[in-house]
Amino acid sequence: MKKYLSGVVALAAVSVSPVTQAEYLWGFANLGLHYLDWSQSTTNRTSEKSHKDDFFYLELEGGAGFTWGETYGFFDLENPLNKEHDQKGDEQRYTFKNTNRIYLGDSGFNLYGHIYGTYSAPNGNHFHDNMVLYGLGYNLKISDFWYKPFIAKRYTNQTYFTGSNGYVFGWVAGYDFTSFGEKFSLTNWNEYEFDRADQYAAGNGGKEGINGAVALWWKPNPTITTGFQYRYADNKLGESFLQDGFIYSIKYNF
Repeated sequence: MKKYLSGVVALAAVSVSPVTQAEYLWGFANLGLHYLDWSQSTTNRTSEKSHKDDFFYLELEGGAGFTWGETYGFFDLENPLNKEHDQKGDEQRYTFKNTNRIYLGDSGFNLYGHIYGTYSAPNGNHFHDNMVLYGLGYNLKISDFWYKPFIAKRYTNQTYFTGSNGYVFGWVAGYDFTSFGEKFSLTNWNEYEFDRADQYAAGNGGKEGINGAVALWWKPNPTITTGFQYRYADNKLGESFLQDGFIYSIKYNF
């Protein structure tokens, strides 16, 4: 719990401190219900190690833009109806993430910071995994298309490894469009890890790995968003092969 609380404090500090000195420009927030349906191959092949079982999760998500830059974050409660001490893979878990981009004038470049943590409840009994990224990002927007890449140094603190852990090149991207009179969005997040530490690489398939998702969202009205995502990870999440599945989602927008 101490590690979890320290992560939350860091998350709050990074998110709040710049915001108190900036003009608010835009923002969003939602509460979502999601179901991650791993492929049968993934469930079978991970049964001896990382135990990838299907699960529901609740997510509180939000983001905001200011004159100094932008911030985004979420908090997930996974397997909310399961017991805290269920077997590995089925136990209750919680995950949080926060990213911040501090604009470097009008150049399009920004200082990039990223905090991620996931724990088995209540105190990381089965595992914990924390990641801190710090580097340089860029924002590109052309009409209804946006693309935000970054390159960052990574520090990892997890159950099996703690220390400097190579680099990450990643992005978030999206395209908003209208079809048959309905509003849709196509989005993608992707992280390519490289030059991993030897100890970490030994448990995750090597010195390189990929983690991400592609999503199609439908927005029937301003209050509701629904969609599905193709979730993928290769040489990542504790395994040395491709893991994939679909996430089915519905969100209530505040």
